[in-house]
Amino acid sequence: MVTSIVYTLIGLILCFVLYIAFRAINTGMEAKKANKDIENSTNINLENQEDLVKKLSELKELHEKKILSDEEFAAAKKKILGE
Repeated sequence: MVTSIVYTLIGLILCFVLYIAFRAINTGMEAKKANKDIENSTNINLENQEDLVKKLSELKELHEKKILSDEEFAAAKKKILGE
């Protein structure tokens, strides 16, 4: 009788420990995925910013060389910035 109670308690404790372990592993995997998603979106944003800077620099050069008028420069800048 006592032996079966002890085995039952050991079984329940083992199940609880396994439950906690699986939850911890799942939480870690979700955090890793979220980190990866954030990293990917950051890389995309950096690429977009670099592209915008490059386009604006080229636009500025054209304006400084008087190839573009002030109005054309302003219109092109608004178009690039999406305003």
